[in-house]
Amino acid sequence: MKEYKIFQRSTKLEEVEVSGNLSALSFLYSTFTGKIITRLINRSVVSALYGWLMKSFLSKPMIHNFIEQYKIDTDEISQPLESYKSLNDFFTRKLKPGARKVDSKPKHLVSPADARLLVFDLSHKYQVPVKGYWYTLTELLQDDNMAREYADGWCFVYRLAPMDYHRFCYIDSGLQDPVKTIPGVLNSVNPIALSLVDSLLAQNYRELTVMHTDNFRQVVHIEVGAMMVGKIVLNHRNSCTFNRGDEKGWFEFGGSTIIQLLKKDVVQPDDDLIAHSVRGIETLVRMGERVGCK
Repeated sequence: MKEYKIFQRSTKLEEVEVSGNLSALSFLYSTFTGKIITRLINRSVVSALYGWLMKSFLSKPMIHNFIEQYKIDTDEISQPLESYKSLNDFFTRKLKPGARKVDSKPKHLVSPADARLLVFDLSHKYQVPVKGYWYTLTELLQDDNMAREYADGWCFVYRLAPMDYHRFCYIDSGLQDPVKTIPGVLNSVNPIALSLVDSLLAQNYRELTVMHTDNFRQVVHIEVGAMMVGKIVLNHRNSCTFNRGDEKGWFEFGGSTIIQLLKKDVVQPDDDLIAHSVRGIETLVRMGERVGCK
């Protein structure tokens, strides 16, 4: 079972994160039989069926095992545990008011989600690295002009694990353009899957939002769908205004990723994030936590 180091900001220590699904993922993405199975299960219809199962009462008994397996803090949950009707209902849970404090200083860039974060200087590389896989901005954005616009900027990659809070927020106040859906399949965003298959994230279904923010100018925000995530739910798909900390949406059952692109002269990522990202070590961050400065 492969281990990945994670930097914990609160303790300033590097800890080991072990994924319980690595053997299965290695089989799915590196063997002939596994690749055949993956071509079937990453299709949206199958993922939707799995999503239906996770939303049904049949999945309710799984909640307690899920909590124990991922050591989830139930004190943060806004509703009584017995009120959740399915595993997906619990997975998309809301937290108590104040459980996530959003840094309100205008010059501070904040994380949109609870996640494991890597930050990359795109001026040093033409491609975006994510745990051993490299893909071009054009592949990611499906837009040559936009890719050139951010070619020397900063890329923030937020990987959400199953134990994380799966609702995400706006990082500043501003105005968004209509959301652009980029069709694709639903592959795993687990690091082992990303390292085994070329062009994996570039194949994934994603939702792209261009946000015109008050403090960080134009920001590209992308939600990436993962294997067995039945749906990416967005509160606003059309043009709208938003405030820092407002809920942008949530991922249904599964793990997934948020990618944000910012211009180089707009923000400076925090030093600890850059230092660990250079070594390929993700940093644990929480929604609303500072990750950079204007």
